[in-house]
Amino acid sequence: MSFSIAGKRILVTGGVGGVGGGSVRHFAREGANIVALDIRDEEGMLLAKEATEAGPGQVTYRRMDASSTIDIRESIEWAVDHLGGLDGILTAHGGPILSWAAETPESDWDWQLMVNAKAVGTICQAVFPHLKDNGGGSIVNIAAGGALKDGPIKTSSYSASKGAVLSYTRSIALEWAPYKIRANCVNPVVATPKDDQIQALMTPEERERFRRQIHESIPLGHMGDVETELAPALQFLLSDAAKFVTSQIWGIDGGLCPAANPPRSSTL
Repeated sequence: MSFSIAGKRILVTGGVGGVGGGSVRHFAREGANIVALDIRDEEGMLLAKEATEAGPGQVTYRRMDASSTIDIRESIEWAVDHLGGLDGILTAHGGPILSWAAETPESDWDWQLMVNAKAVGTICQAVFPHLKDNGGGSIVNIAAGGALKDGPIKTSSYSASKGAVLSYTRSIALEWAPYKIRANCVNPVVATPKDDQIQALMTPEERERFRRQIHESIPLGHMGDVETELAPALQFLLSDAAKFVTSQIWGIDGGLCPAANPPRSSTL
């Protein structure tokens, strides 16, 4: 069975920066046709241009606000029409808002539950009929190791929102299996520009503790690279080679958080 995604029609939400952007570039090099959905228009147009020119895949950028249910549905309908159908989707949008659990404001809860969790459900619901009509396909939702651990740094509400993604993904994997629609989660630990933004909000002591934990907690000793260490695994899950893989939680994290026995001391 081929690991190839050449010719696959794929949507990537949060498809401009970090995990999404690096994955879009990798998928395009592997020959997939992609619509990248995000809110960073200038960066998105540049990414689409550069990735398409590098080829052989084609990348189109479309603005989509993951906090708007209406915008999600309209954008996905447009994207699927543009691609002429759908084979798979990677949800890589959203992110954390840092705060201690005792101090998390309601607005932070609302945003993270809406964007990180509810939007994933809305997106999956919107792509369901298209994957069903396609005779099956692959849904890959980016979650977080924090959803399986009890020692985050100021990310309890974020971890809760990603825990919802894990549960939801396993639910749709069961419900939609009769239609040959596969659904899996990936918990990545990779270096992205967002890491610098997160660390900028930490105290010097928290920042040093965070960096020390990277080296002490990850058995392979470093943060992963999106394009060379994460995206190839995502490619497998989107390819026909993974046609018997569903309802799984993949830790692409250098061994940080084994799903069956999550470490209690890590703070990543």
